[in-house]
Amino acid sequence: MKFKLSICSICTLLALLAASCTREPLPEPVEQEGGVVIIEASIPPETRVLYTDSNTPGEGGTLSWQTSDTLLLAGYDGPTYIGSSKFGYTGTGTKFSGMVVPGATTYKAYYPGNIITLDANGEAQLPANFWQQTQSGDNQTSHLSKKLLMRDIEANSLGESFSLTHQSSIIRLNLNNIPSGVGTIQKVIWSLQTSAGGLTEFAILNVTDVSSGTSGLTAFLAFDPTVMKIVANGKVKVTLIGSQASREWSTNTTKVGGMIYEAGKRYYATINGGWVNAKANFSFTIQTTQANQVYEIWQKDNSSTSPANLTINWGDGTNTTIAKDASLAKTIASRKYVTPSTYTITISSDEVDPTVKQMPQIIFYKIITGGDKQVTAILDPFPNMGAVDFKNSFLRCSGLTQIPADLFKHNTQATDFTNCFAECSGLNEIPADLFKYNTQTTDFTSCFYLCSNLTEIPADLFKYNTQAIKFASCFSGCTGLTSIPAGLFNNNTQATNFNSCFYQCSGLTTLPADLFRYNTKATEFNFCFYECTQLTSIPADLFRFNTKATSFYSCFNLCSGLTTLPADLFRYNTEATTFYGCFYGCTKLQLRADIFPDPKTNPGFFEGRTMNFKECFRNVGSYYPTPTGTAPKLWWFTGGGEGTTWTINDCFTGANVVNRNVIPRSWGGDAGNGKVTDVDGEYW
Repeated sequence: MKFKLSICSICTLLALLAASCTREPLPEPVEQEGGVVIIEASIPPETRVLYTDSNTPGEGGTLSWQTSDTLLLAGYDGPTYIGSSKFGYTGTGTKFSGMVVPGATTYKAYYPGNIITLDANGEAQLPANFWQQTQSGDNQTSHLSKKLLMRDIEANSLGESFSLTHQSSIIRLNLNNIPSGVGTIQKVIWSLQTSAGGLTEFAILNVTDVSSGTSGLTAFLAFDPTVMKIVANGKVKVTLIGSQASREWSTNTTKVGGMIYEAGKRYYATINGGWVNAKANFSFTIQTTQANQVYEIWQKDNSSTSPANLTINWGDGTNTTIAKDASLAKTIASRKYVTPSTYTITISSDEVDPTVKQMPQIIFYKIITGGDKQVTAILDPFPNMGAVDFKNSFLRCSGLTQIPADLFKHNTQATDFTNCFAECSGLNEIPADLFKYNTQTTDFTSCFYLCSNLTEIPADLFKYNTQAIKFASCFSGCTGLTSIPAGLFNNNTQATNFNSCFYQCSGLTTLPADLFRYNTKATEFNFCFYECTQLTSIPADLFRFNTKATSFYSCFNLCSGLTTLPADLFRYNTEATTFYGCFYGCTKLQLRADIFPDPKTNPGFFEGRTMNFKECFRNVGSYYPTPTGTAPKLWWFTGGGEGTTWTINDCFTGANVVNRNVIPRSWGGDAGNGKVTDVDGEYW
């Protein structure tokens, strides 16, 4: 899709507020199969992109389909997403041609279909660099046509016309009286304070073909109005990055009530001066407890060189400067505080471009010293530190109580958060978007280990981490948690390891029914809910979709409050071999036989697998004065009888079940070895 428009300038507005224009369309993903069909997809005729030199509305050009345009259609059978297909513009009217999705009865449409993708649940995904834009020359708009998002999600049949609606917006920035010392403008960064914590969202426009020393620039940015907004009394900042220097313009406050941008509308602002030297800041607070206490700032590397000119404001009226390319040791700098107090330390960098390294990677853990016990709050997101991992960054920072929502925003290459907040016992809240920008992350092992003050987990915490593989011990020891949000791992379809994920989360009382529904590659659930003593039941189908799972070693070990199990709990885990200690110590559990298939009708369920059932049901039901529940007849399966090669030691030792008299002694029962006959004279 391309713009056909007349472009001029727009009225001034100090606070980046509104100038309305009509709306436009946007689409989502589909892929190919089936027969070729022709569909109709229209752009609402009232759609315009209007710019004029005055307050008087002028005529603008409509949007029209172009030969390269593609729609992505998502096919559904009822509410279930079953596949997608791309439809290309035929060059005639509003017609697109593509392949039907077999079995689909309704469709949703997305544009641009050659860029948007769909995840396993049919949710539209944009590439990480989608909003990156380059404007060639002053007052140019050709780049905007590539950033229009449109969709029709009303679930139409292919016989109905799709009517796409706009999902993106545009802002025009009139930038005047630019200092000549900037040199050639290379980037414009528009930053908005979206929450009370600080400037948390920004959009970057690369600029080419602008003369060096120019004093004015009209810049256009397409943006996502669901992301860009201004909190009440929030700040706005525009940063210019030039070949010689960087300058910024900012407001102390903009609109008292904040600003919400609407999809399909066009906004503008004019800046006539007030440019100052730009800095990238990182601030945090510490609490000293004794006189003449020394505080050290650590970096992750044992040694490095400074990527920029740095200034450290220690919060007591003193500063330390570090020159670009200066050699840095593990301790970058230190300060002796004479008087015990709370201090805010600010590290400033003269490299303001968040897409390049701005300062060394700051951490708050040192192997010899341990966790930083003095840090209490992180006030700004980390600048770009070139970080590829945040292992141990805040390990054992027990005094840390506050972190910003976009702490890791500028370090999008990070792949590993192992032990990042482990043993931060003072941390009582996790921001919902904490890992939103870390889409390449694969490892969350022990990330919140022993964060005992946490009481809840945001439902979308890992929504954007679609490459994540490891969640081992992620929330282990988080005793303050009482529940797990539904959908927590829905987007982590590559995840394989949930070992000890909720180990000793003794406050958990329930589990979501679909907790692992979309983790179809998961193989390990060892110790996953070990000693979750408040759990009383397990939802049906908890592991139904984890058909690759191989090990449930001590998965519910010592869940002493567990009383019931669902039928078919492990029926679909046809590759599992290890159930060692799975329900050991579940003293209130009333065991049921049908958590596995019936060996009478499916005796070969475990065939080809060398099973480990050691202590699997040891002491189950021992809380009750009389036998309760029924043991699954594992000894009747192929491979489970006399002379078995399976590991079965003490599988049912101490288990208080009604059929204990037929459990072979080798399995920890009271009967002799072999296939023992039930009291009614039948094996079954």
